[in-house]
Amino acid sequence: MSLALVAASARSLVECARASGFSPIALDVFGDLDTGRLAEACVHIGGAGLAMDRDALLPALAGLRARGDVAGWVAGSGFEAQLDLLAEAAHVLPLIGNQPDTVRRVRSPADFAALVDALGSVQPGFSVVRPRDARGWLVKDAHACGGWHVRPAEAAPASGLGEGAYFQRQVAGEAFSCLFVAAGGDARVLGFSRQIVRALGGRPYVYRGGAGPVALPSAAGQQIADAAQKLSRALGLGGRNGSDFVRDAAGQPWLLELNPRPTAAIQLFDDAIEGGLMRAHVEACAGRLPVSVSAPASSPVCGSATPASSGTVVRGCETVFARRAGQVDAASAAWLAGQGWCCDIPRAGTRHAWGDPVCTVRAQAESVEAVLQQLSERRRRVMLHLQPRAENPTACR
Repeated sequence: MSLALVAASARSLVECARASGFSPIALDVFGDLDTGRLAEACVHIGGAGLAMDRDALLPALAGLRARGDVAGWVAGSGFEAQLDLLAEAAHVLPLIGNQPDTVRRVRSPADFAALVDALGSVQPGFSVVRPRDARGWLVKDAHACGGWHVRPAEAAPASGLGEGAYFQRQVAGEAFSCLFVAAGGDARVLGFSRQIVRALGGRPYVYRGGAGPVALPSAAGQQIADAAQKLSRALGLGGRNGSDFVRDAAGQPWLLELNPRPTAAIQLFDDAIEGGLMRAHVEACAGRLPVSVSAPASSPVCGSATPASSGTVVRGCETVFARRAGQVDAASAAWLAGQGWCCDIPRAGTRHAWGDPVCTVRAQAESVEAVLQQLSERRRRVMLHLQPRAENPTACR
């Protein structure tokens, strides 16, 4: 069965679909080398500023509908600022996932915060207007992703923040995500991962990647699972979803946001369900939850001194961002393609601006700390390889 995967970068969705036995068709902005190799076909839908081009996406979906053998399409990241396009595309070819009305509810800051309060889940303070004393508050954009939009409220302008802007109290702690699958008002947690969030230039909270699966102390894990259950029932969620949260020094998890789509964390949990994550997503959207989930019982407990047991497998991925404008030449593209731990590999001649993603590095080890160390070393290897290749290098850090 063929399945279309639509995202700013569809590579992880394509990998997931292939592992589940689907024939994947990628529609994405980057058209990376490995995405093209893994997919049955790869259609470029890039527009200005790394956004999706409506005039490319809708005809491409119409062409797939005309084929008659494409079950539908799955939305990844990239629609946060293009909710109207999500709705238009859902009318062209069946959307396998949360429908546009559901996504709009989640992306409406005041409505979503009110829902979380009503459900009794713990979240930071929230406001749609600038707090009188902005110290200790962040300003965010519900129509963005990747953490680029998150900044201290004190540094934000007094007006002109945009329709999706809202303010959230800052919580000190470690950032985690929860990947879960939902159907019929029920939800099952697939796993937790530790997020890699680090400053990039003047952006203090850029999402770089993650490592997992990790196990949380039972009380914290149960709170997040309960929140996923309540949100799934209240919103009628379907398929794979992700929630982000911060665990403070006392161990209390604070729910930050819900991503009503498959998230980047799927590449960390490819063996969580027999038959594959994409098959579980498709079946859950048809109302059938997986019978069992492989819990990460052997993973180290984050925030404790508990060592990883023998046989533990923790995976990690981290995006390498361009630190100046440049172009990836043929030799660099070939070198990246030759590294077994590199993915999202740009084609020769790909140009990028400062802050654009260049590639992704991956790692696997027996602990989160070992994975993070490997990712750091591999990120530096990419930077060192790219930096000396030109007077105007594609250096990243």
